[in-house]
Amino acid sequence: MVKLVVMITLLLAPFQLFCHEFIIGLNERDIYRYKNEQGEWAGKDIELIKAVFRRTPFKYRIVSMPWARVIKDLEVGTIDMTVAATVLPERKKFALFTKNDFRYSHHMLFVNKNKLNLFKSVSELADLTKVDVIIAALRGAIFYESYPELLKNKEFSRRIVYMSDDQSMSRFVLKGRADGYIESETEGKHYLSSQPSYRENIVPLFRITNDEQAGSKIMFSKARVSLKQVEVFDNALKDLHESGEYEKISKFFKFESSLK
Repeated sequence: MVKLVVMITLLLAPFQLFCHEFIIGLNERDIYRYKNEQGEWAGKDIELIKAVFRRTPFKYRIVSMPWARVIKDLEVGTIDMTVAATVLPERKKFALFTKNDFRYSHHMLFVNKNKLNLFKSVSELADLTKVDVIIAALRGAIFYESYPELLKNKEFSRRIVYMSDDQSMSRFVLKGRADGYIESETEGKHYLSSQPSYRENIVPLFRITNDEQAGSKIMFSKARVSLKQVEVFDNALKDLHESGEYEKISKFFKFESSLK
C-alpha cells in the first residue's frame, strides 16, 4: 500500500508542478496595466504576461491591489507572483526571481517648473541631500537595486514623501505639497501630454536609472512557487525576447501612448 502511494505521488508530481494556476498581484498603472472601459485588464504588462504564459503550460489569474500589499502578500504566500520587480537582498528572503528581464523601463525625476531654480545643483538623486525640496514617490517602490542604500541617508530620506497612488503625484505637486516626484518615464510623460495643466507646469528633469538598471524581473513567492517553475518562466522570457515579440509589443504601446 505504501509503495502504491509513493508511485502515485511520483506520477502526479509533474502534473501538480505544471497545472498550477498562478495568482498575479498587480497595482494598476496607466499604459502598463489598467482596467479598460469594459472592466478588462489591458496595457503593455498585460500583453507581456499573455505572451509569457503562452510559452508555459500554466494558467493565471490577476488580482488588483496596491503595490505595498503585493509585496506583503508575496511574503506571506497569499499570491504567487508579480511582474516588473527589482531584485533586492531583502526580497530574496521570501521571493524568487527570473534571471531574464520581464520589461525594460526607465524612471525619471519630474519637477515643478516654478521650482527649477532649486534643482540647479541636482544631477542625480543623491544630490537631493544638498537642497531643500520635497519629492513624492510611490510607497513600496524600489527604482533600482542601490536605491535602498540611498534611503538610509537621513538627509535624503527626509526629502521623500510617500504616496499610495502614483497617478496623484502630478496633482500633489501642482497643489504645492511637493516640489517634484519620481515616476516611470513612459507613464510620467504620458500624464504630462494628457493634461494641459501638467504639461505647462511640470517638466522631466533627468533619468534616475541607467540602461542596466532599467531591466525588471518576474518575482515569485517562495512559499508557493518552485525553482523548476521559475525555470519554465525564464525559458519563456528568453524566447519572448529572442523571437522579437517583446519588441513588437513595446513598439505598439509606444505608438499607443503617443495617441492618448
